[in-house]
Amino acid sequence: MKVHVLLGPPGSGKGTQAKHLVEKLPLIHLSTGDILRDAVSKGTELGLRVKANMASGKLVDDNTVNGIVFARLQDETNDILFDGYPRTLFQAESLQTFLSSQGTALGLVVDIEIQEQELEVRVVNRRVCSNPDCCAIYNLNSKTPQVEGICDLCGSPLKHRSDDTPQALHSRLLEFNKTFEPLQSFYKGKPNYRYVEGNRPPELIHDRLVQLFQEQA
Repeated sequence: MKVHVLLGPPGSGKGTQAKHLVEKLPLIHLSTGDILRDAVSKGTELGLRVKANMASGKLVDDNTVNGIVFARLQDETNDILFDGYPRTLFQAESLQTFLSSQGTALGLVVDIEIQEQELEVRVVNRRVCSNPDCCAIYNLNSKTPQVEGICDLCGSPLKHRSDDTPQALHSRLLEFNKTFEPLQSFYKGKPNYRYVEGNRPPELIHDRLVQLFQEQA
């Protein structure tokens, strides 16, 4: 098993790109954000603990996130693609230690970079399927559903996430920027680090990502 990582700020398209990649490549997509939001919607103990943080755009603490990730990886044998994890240097170092203890290799680390102005346009217009088994992502500017407010794939209502507002985005970016530079520096010196320009159309980003993963295979 290898563990691959997509890096990038909130709204950079990591989740959308990951979902498309697993349709073409033998990968399991794991999004810590999806796991946490599902816990919030179900009112689990974990969900109650992280709900306030997520609504305000703050990051969930490292130990909680690491615990979720390591429990999920414990029995996994397929190649994994993470988006939204790791988000801090501590998480990256903890992941490296965990993978080494399991005899598992770190695969590609792909950094999707994008301008903040473009991020706000994308995030404010993002809509997500409310069905936790689907979680399809739409955008009112670039990827509209065939029927307004309804998911094309499963017919469930679309929702505007509570953290997809300009205020929450700016809070998330403040938190993100505090931790991202040391995280990026940790990975930049590794031979498996790759950079992708995120301001381009999504289909071009997808083509480049597929190329990178195929080269790695």
